[in-house]
Amino acid sequence: MSIAAQLLLGALVVAVTMIAQAGFVAAAFAASDRLAPPRLRSSRLASMLMLAAATIWMLAALTFAAWLWAGLFLWLGAFGSLEPALYFATVSLTTLGFGDVVLAEDVRLLSAVVAANGLIMFGLSTAFLIEFVSDVREEEEERIIEKDP
Repeated sequence: MSIAAQLLLGALVVAVTMIAQAGFVAAAFAASDRLAPPRLRSSRLASMLMLAAATIWMLAALTFAAWLWAGLFLWLGAFGSLEPALYFATVSLTTLGFGDVVLAEDVRLLSAVVAANGLIMFGLSTAFLIEFVSDVREEEEERIIEKDP
């Protein structure tokens, strides 16, 4: 596969994962606003559980990306079965890159695209979680101020 084809295909998959990531973030904020009434947020335990749920939700977004990349590698014939395709996608997406499983030369540029995709996705997930914690802390501070005039 040509360099241009690899970059184009990689850009397409990155776009799909970014749209999915944005959807996961939007769904998390919507769920937090709708499903967690203020009285539920009034305890540290509830705040901790909400943060844990948000973290697991963002891991689901990253898992989706890993499966999407694994599916692409299988479709391209880069791997003969699901396990090495998913393993390679996960190791590359997390930028761990053991090097024990590698792509063939004709598609190896995609491994760099997967790693770049992972950097972006982990950055967005981290930004979301920081914003989420900030929102929870803000609400907690407002409750304290309301209780102690």
